[in-house]
Amino acid sequence: MSDTPIKYPSNQENLIAASLLSDVYFYCDNEGQAIFKTKEVFKNEAKIVLYPYSVSPTDGIVKSKRIQRIEFLGWNNLEDIPNDFKVTGKYGLRTQRTKAFFNGLYSRYREARVFTIGLRSTSKFKADHITLNWADVKGILNDLGREKYSYDKEKSLLITKNLAKINNTIRTVKRVAPAGELQRLLNRYDSFEKINAHDLNALSAILDLVPPTLIKTTANFINSKEKINKVYIEDLIVKFEKLMSSPKDNEKQWQEFFGTNAWILSHLFPFEVILRKQEAYVGGKTFENQDGRIIDFLFENGFKDNYALLEVKTHKKELLKKKAYREPAAFAMSDDLSGGISQCLDQKDTFPKTFGKENPSFDPKCLLIIGQKELLSKHQKSCFELLRSGLKSVDIVTFDEVLLKLKGLNKVLNFK
Repeated sequence: MSDTPIKYPSNQENLIAASLLSDVYFYCDNEGQAIFKTKEVFKNEAKIVLYPYSVSPTDGIVKSKRIQRIEFLGWNNLEDIPNDFKVTGKYGLRTQRTKAFFNGLYSRYREARVFTIGLRSTSKFKADHITLNWADVKGILNDLGREKYSYDKEKSLLITKNLAKINNTIRTVKRVAPAGELQRLLNRYDSFEKINAHDLNALSAILDLVPPTLIKTTANFINSKEKINKVYIEDLIVKFEKLMSSPKDNEKQWQEFFGTNAWILSHLFPFEVILRKQEAYVGGKTFENQDGRIIDFLFENGFKDNYALLEVKTHKKELLKKKAYREPAAFAMSDDLSGGISQCLDQKDTFPKTFGKENPSFDPKCLLIIGQKELLSKHQKSCFELLRSGLKSVDIVTFDEVLLKLKGLNKVLNFK
């Protein structure tokens, strides 16, 4: 009998030992000698064991991986085990989602070297040995796969969207959220305490777009919608009060605030209006293209047969002169208030003359937001009310009155 060792095909796995109990595979080196046990397929029970390993590309040294043993219970053949696990080759883990899953486990169970995955096993976690039910693992892997797909797709769409900004030959495609997408996104989080007004506004917009037949009207749904509205209003009140605390004439900031939240302005009119244009040109240019009138906000009524003009000043503008014209309660308008009224009247006169044929306008409503009533004295308040009630063509609303409207709405939402 020869003592010469059997040589097998070199640098690969080979079936070395076959018995009634199992087939055992080894990795063979350059000389065709078996040097590392790679897997074992049992014959009398549905059990397959992989021994993950790596081979150095420089010196051919074989090393076991940090996961030294993966047992599969319930599968009879190598071809039947899940595709996520490599049945030939060096590593034992085939897909990126599988590697991500095991990396997550390893970060929490650093001493674990043996993993058992079974069709009927109960998931158990010990320091050195973790047992997993395949159905549980499959659900996690599917979620990881969808996350990876979503990330890659988002990344691709983001690149396309930004390229379209600098290359007019590139077109973006309208995106429609697939069924279940919102639920998948929300399931990522356990708390929503830090969502801001933009988040709430987006959720509210989604609810408004959903067909009524799909909305299940329950107390929980109503309370959720109510909570969104309350947090949204409360956030707006904080922002409004912050702008009111500014010692400067922050007209641009007020215009931006009302531009983002134009629905606040629409509540100042006694009829339904829709914002048509912010910083709208309302006519008046000369032949030299000068002296054009720009209104801060142009609204259209709900029937689309008339318009309303709204001009925004700041909370710092004075309403009345400090010194009485006649004591005790006759005060003249401030230059800011009289100038604002004149501006509105000029725009009201110019708009129908320029756009009257294409855009029917019957004595358009004008509204001026300016100053703070609470800063007036008792006599000034009486005079101010008499002055604005006597105006026919321009309605005057103060910034603190707008704030009171918001706070009143917030009280309604919080009323139980």
